[in-house]
Amino acid sequence: MATHGSDPTGTGSRMRRFSARTYLLGLIAVAIIPVWAFAAYLLVSFALAEQRDYREQAVQIARQSAFAVDGKLDDMLIMLDGLARAFDAAGRDFARFHADARRVVAGTDEVVLLRDVSGTQILNTGFQFGSPLPKLTPLSDAEAAAAGEGRQRISDVWTDPADGIPHVSVTRPLVLGNDTYVLEMSIPTSALQETLRGAVPEEWVVGVGDRIGVYVTRSERHEEVSGKPGLPEYIAKATGDSGTFTSPNQFGDVLLAGYVRSPHSGWLYAANVALASVEAPLWSSIYAVLGMAGVALAVSLLLAYLLGRALTGETQRLVGGALALGSRRPVQPVNSRLKEFSLVSDALVRAETMLHERTQELEAVVATAPVAVWFTYDPGAREVIRNRFAAELMGLDGDDAAAHFGRPDRVIDTVAYKDGREVSRDDRPLSRAMRGEHTDNEEFSYVLLNGATRNLMTSARPIRGQGGAVVGAVQVSMDITERKRSEEQLKLLARELNHRVKNNLAIVQAIALQTLRHAETLDEAKPVLIDRLAALGRAHEILTRNAWEAGSLADVVAGSVVVEARADRVTAEGPEIALKSNLVMTLSLALHELGTNALKYGALSVSGGTVDISWQRLADPSRVALTWRERGGPHVAKPEGQGFGTRLLERVTSGEGGTLTLDFDPAGLTATITLPL
Repeated sequence: MATHGSDPTGTGSRMRRFSARTYLLGLIAVAIIPVWAFAAYLLVSFALAEQRDYREQAVQIARQSAFAVDGKLDDMLIMLDGLARAFDAAGRDFARFHADARRVVAGTDEVVLLRDVSGTQILNTGFQFGSPLPKLTPLSDAEAAAAGEGRQRISDVWTDPADGIPHVSVTRPLVLGNDTYVLEMSIPTSALQETLRGAVPEEWVVGVGDRIGVYVTRSERHEEVSGKPGLPEYIAKATGDSGTFTSPNQFGDVLLAGYVRSPHSGWLYAANVALASVEAPLWSSIYAVLGMAGVALAVSLLLAYLLGRALTGETQRLVGGALALGSRRPVQPVNSRLKEFSLVSDALVRAETMLHERTQELEAVVATAPVAVWFTYDPGAREVIRNRFAAELMGLDGDDAAAHFGRPDRVIDTVAYKDGREVSRDDRPLSRAMRGEHTDNEEFSYVLLNGATRNLMTSARPIRGQGGAVVGAVQVSMDITERKRSEEQLKLLARELNHRVKNNLAIVQAIALQTLRHAETLDEAKPVLIDRLAALGRAHEILTRNAWEAGSLADVVAGSVVVEARADRVTAEGPEIALKSNLVMTLSLALHELGTNALKYGALSVSGGTVDISWQRLADPSRVALTWRERGGPHVAKPEGQGFGTRLLERVTSGEGGTLTLDFDPAGLTATITLPL
């Protein structure tokens, strides 16, 4: 029996699978990875140590640079202090002070001046004593506060309006009487660059910024940066008194920077080196690790390839055997050099034998079981595999279906009904099972192409794959056509029986009521009632012999009259006429009353009297007339009143749409009854 929805290659499995070469490569990799990891650890540790050394060196160079420049500024403050003391010692002689200050700064770019808080210059070594001096800008709040507190101060970078050259200055307060003046020595920032260069090693660049982030000087490219703002994102990273960071500078170079903030001047000193130089040992270590890993990987791949190639061929042969097993083809044994492969091959051969046996058993069961079976692996349930009984139910050749069991065919184009409602193809059990639904013992009526109708009781289930997804469906149906037909007949008979029982009970009730009503005593009524019920019973016997469908008129006459008298005194003649069941009952009761009357009072009450009964169809063939004629009996006279028998005759005949005529001829009673057939 064919199988569907299987995945012999395992490609549909959730488990991810790898080739033998991959596993071999993994094994070799596991063996050499610890060596790689240790080598990488050593190299990377060395590189990181180098980076730590660079960072420590950067901070150290920045601190040395600050020491050198701050020393220059301290020298300038010392000179100011000396000039201030000399000024006091000379009796505060401004001309002499000017001459002394000129001697101190002779041969340098430094300038000494004395000014008040508002910016008025008292003297300036850059001018002859007594010359008019330009007014300067007033002191800033910070400068005024330092002067008022008697503190020395190092300024931020400022630009001389006369020459446009950036300067810095050192100041100290000078008190003359009740007034406070400021003694100031200024110097171009380029002079500080000369001081800075001696503290900066080769490959390093040191930049100096004032308190507000303006460049004071730089060990290289001083002219391009002095007096200009530093890069904000660079300055923002220099938080705290010292530290390191990486950042691009205004020239686009990515740097490692070590910095210190001078507690003396408040200036920022940053030693910079190209980040590429810092990371070079790390990259060298990485390249070395990658190189070793590449060589090891190449060797691993070569070994995996050589060994894997030996396994691939035999693996493919095993795969071929498994695929053959799944498609019901003979499995060829594999003679492998590996014991495990030989075991797998032998297992496949044994599995083929067992699968063939189980398949034969299953096919025999499906072909023999008296139920219709359909399989489908088509998502639309239009292609099905059917057994012999399913083919026969659908009007196909069952033997042909049995010979091709396992081969899908198109479904038969039938019309299906459930509870009187037409069911579409998509709502039938097999289609619903393909959607994962279950159907249990549902009844359907199918109209085949030849017009025949089949009633089936059906159950259906989905067939699920390993992952639980629906891959197919099976439907099993029992033919209940005959059972449904029998059920309908039983229902019909039950309804008919119910109707007849009700009618008979009504008749019995009426007979009993009328009999008792016209009898003087119960003893008188008893035999009359028994006779009438006996007549009713004989009518039932006639109907029972004819399955309650009809009764012969001749049988009704014989059963109702002849049994009451000698056969030689009653004659009956007429054509063969079939009466419906209701007319059998009616005519039996009517003839019984006439016969009883004849036995008690009429022709059959004396010897020699006769009764002649005849019947024939009227001109209207749907009606029949029966004549009852008595002769040789007592003299007949028309009764003064209407007795029970007469009323019963009229009632039963008129109740069936018939008529009754009574002729009280003195020679004998003649009764004519007409009834519709």
